[in-house]
Amino acid sequence: MEHRSSMYRTVRLLRALGVSAVVAGSVAGIALAERIAAELQLAGADPETSLLRHDRGAQAAALVQAGVPALRSVRTASLTEALTWAERRALPAYVLAPAAAGVPVEPVVCERGLQISAAWPAMRREAARHAGDTHLVLTEHLPGRRYVVHSVSRLVDGQSDHVVTDVWAETRTSGGRLARTDLMNRHHLLTRALHMYVLRALDALGVVCGPVTSRIAYADERGPVLLSALAVPATSVADKALREATGHDRLVDALDSVIPPAPAQLIPAPTGNRVVRVHLHPGHSGHIDPWTARILRRLPTVAAVSEDLRSKTPATPPTGTEIVLSSSEPHAIEGDYRIIRALERNCLYLAAADSAPRPFERPT
Repeated sequence: MEHRSSMYRTVRLLRALGVSAVVAGSVAGIALAERIAAELQLAGADPETSLLRHDRGAQAAALVQAGVPALRSVRTASLTEALTWAERRALPAYVLAPAAAGVPVEPVVCERGLQISAAWPAMRREAARHAGDTHLVLTEHLPGRRYVVHSVSRLVDGQSDHVVTDVWAETRTSGGRLARTDLMNRHHLLTRALHMYVLRALDALGVVCGPVTSRIAYADERGPVLLSALAVPATSVADKALREATGHDRLVDALDSVIPPAPAQLIPAPTGNRVVRVHLHPGHSGHIDPWTARILRRLPTVAAVSEDLRSKTPATPPTGTEIVLSSSEPHAIEGDYRIIRALERNCLYLAAADSAPRPFERPT
């Protein structure tokens, strides 16, 4: 069914269907899902605080109030207020981003007020277009590694029980572009530190049940600090490799958090494999060469590729092109990673003049 505008009509139809759980399927649906759950008297977070599950500014304020380490920040729709806040703090650098997390707008690092002023109008327009909210968040810029932590929460004896399912470490190029994302060993001390921090953050954000994707910054002198959290299940081409490595399936976990699984349900035995997501960044005029893509797909540790790497004709790569590597042998993954980067530099992308479909004569 489709929700149009009448909450009464939507709730009445869902109640007639016997709906017993509500899970947000997208960032735009978080507030609606929580309102519907409340109207149906189902388990869920307080809809009056739904900003805490998807808004950077609201999240930072809630963490500070709960005594959990957080970035210094201001959430505002006023450029003057943002500049005044930055002038009072006199920090080395700032990050300007939409208040609504999950929108396809990249945060911008600014060192001075002039840079904040220059980036403000375009980012405010994009925030309004994608999220319907003109509020932006200006935070301190915290140098250091970035991590993505996936968790799922469920009600146990009336209390929220948070479980971290997987933690990923991001590696970026010198220009700031995402190069690879590595699944971290759950026994690593840093993984445990991120794990414990996220558990505290989830309580502060009022998470009751369901999945949450948290982005964390880590600096040696500060420890882990939340950048943003989204209460939706995150899926990717790496899901099958993740399930085999850890035994966790994100969509299944999301449903199990609100609909308890059968007691006899089998849990797949995790392999413990190392998993790496390799992110590609084609040029604006580049098209993927199907012959080179075929070579990439046949590398020993390749477990999955994005759809544009499967095309039999030169394809225009969208954002999010990636290759998933999985193996119990780390050196095998690193070997294939070096091959992928070498092919990317030399022959994965066709020049604009070669992008039209034509017969290929390269050896297979």
